[in-house]
Amino acid sequence: MSSMPDSYTWMQILGTLLSAWVFYAVLTKLNGILSAFKHLSDCPGRGLLWIHPFHPTSQLAAVVYPFKGWIGHYYGNFAMYAKYRSACISSVLVPKGVPIFWVADAPSIQVVSTDKTAFDKDMGFYKKGLEFYGPNIIASQTAGWKRHRVVSNPAFNESLNAFVWQETVRSVAGWLVEKDPGTDSEFPIQTVPSFSKLALSIFVRAGFGLAEGSTDQDKLLKTLRAVFDNSAIRGIIPDWIFTLTSAVYIPVISPYLRETLRVYDDFERMSMEAVSNARADVVGKSKVMGASGALLRNLVKANLDVYDNEKAEGDRTRNMLTDRELISDMFMFFGAGYETTANTMSFICAVLALYPDIQQKVFEETKSIWPNGAPTDVDEADHKQTFPSLIYCTAVFRESLRLYPIVSRLGRVVIKDTILRSYRLNASDEPEPFDVPIKKGSEVVLDLAAVHRNPIYWGADAEEFKPERFIDTDSYRWPRDAFLGFSAGYRNCIGQKFAVVEGVCMLAHIARGYEILVPKHLRDRPFEEQRTHMLKWRPFLTNSVVNPEVVFCRRS
Repeated sequence: MSSMPDSYTWMQILGTLLSAWVFYAVLTKLNGILSAFKHLSDCPGRGLLWIHPFHPTSQLAAVVYPFKGWIGHYYGNFAMYAKYRSACISSVLVPKGVPIFWVADAPSIQVVSTDKTAFDKDMGFYKKGLEFYGPNIIASQTAGWKRHRVVSNPAFNESLNAFVWQETVRSVAGWLVEKDPGTDSEFPIQTVPSFSKLALSIFVRAGFGLAEGSTDQDKLLKTLRAVFDNSAIRGIIPDWIFTLTSAVYIPVISPYLRETLRVYDDFERMSMEAVSNARADVVGKSKVMGASGALLRNLVKANLDVYDNEKAEGDRTRNMLTDRELISDMFMFFGAGYETTANTMSFICAVLALYPDIQQKVFEETKSIWPNGAPTDVDEADHKQTFPSLIYCTAVFRESLRLYPIVSRLGRVVIKDTILRSYRLNASDEPEPFDVPIKKGSEVVLDLAAVHRNPIYWGADAEEFKPERFIDTDSYRWPRDAFLGFSAGYRNCIGQKFAVVEGVCMLAHIARGYEILVPKHLRDRPFEEQRTHMLKWRPFLTNSVVNPEVVFCRRS
């Protein structure tokens, strides 16, 4: 009987200790939050964030949280900066107790993107979400990134762009034959899945140099689509869960996660074979690969050139990439290229359907270049002469990326105390510089969507779709530093010319042969309702159209 009070006493002690620990943890967290607020100085905003604004959780919750009017609202664009009359606003991330500064000022973003001593990537996010096959050009800090850039940069050259143009001509012609029933002049197109398939087929040819219609190409295409479809799950779910479900069978979950791992393993195996073929092709031992301008061939050749140069200097390993690193880079190029093209083309089709006057200008430009119709013969696909002439089509592509960027924001961590210069609006609505002290350990959000709608750079009509703003004249030069469709700074997108060439070629060939219309079920609706429906989008790994249907009408 005497043991009961002793047990009860121990329970009291444990309860007291637990309560003290909880009290201490809460007190420590509150102290961290208060300290973070002090570090915001006099920067406007001073809001609370409960979800990290750059991690996948914020994208999953974007439709419902943060609420409209709150800092971090995914669809806010420039509204919060206009509210606080400042191009830099501040907040505190409650779970981490760190200051987060939001920047919608082009010069400030250039500083954050280029100052390697004060800012770096949020590697915790990148390593988890993008290092499926090892280090790569995106998921690496500055020192490692340089190695990848040294090898990759020579691979993205004009010969590759010319090859991409030819492959796009070939692929679009076949794609239109497949989509056009040949009977009715109008037929519906589900833009996101359709352009995803088209972009992947082009990238498989340009990336791996596989022959058109070959068994290997079909297998790789199917595997790549499966990899991309499962990339969100692969990036979010911890590795230990994959290990657990592989060892212990859990109905529904185990088969799904095992299949996810299988497609990633299949892509790695097929990629390793392709690297071996490319290496043999480059050194002249075989002619397995069919395309002389294939990206993988160029990467392998550049990697071998680096090896030869460093061998001559007595250092064989300084910059040369391993085969797994080459595969990891290829995976990044695939993902970035296919997502950019598929999503941007989907937004463009929606815009052209909504704005016939813009579509007519695109058509007139293509008609002036191809009076007898767009060429379907690859031998007639002259990239060097044609691409520079598609000025308005290129402007449409860029304007779509401005209003509907592939990603809305990027994150950086602050690695030393620094001062960032931004601006506030004075009583006359003119920008005045002000300095923002930022402590080491803080984070900075590069708000691409807000910069793209900042009236300081894009004018009072920044919310409107106006391709002319991307066409230079004698008295106007469009603001290059304020266009972040391909990121910013020294780590901007290495394949941006590839993406623009491919996208503009697609747009021009489609517009020359087909008119793009609003879906039939929306034609009797008011314009604003059509616009809201067709341009509704959601963020995740990339920003994508929610309702991707348009109608193609064959031109006579």
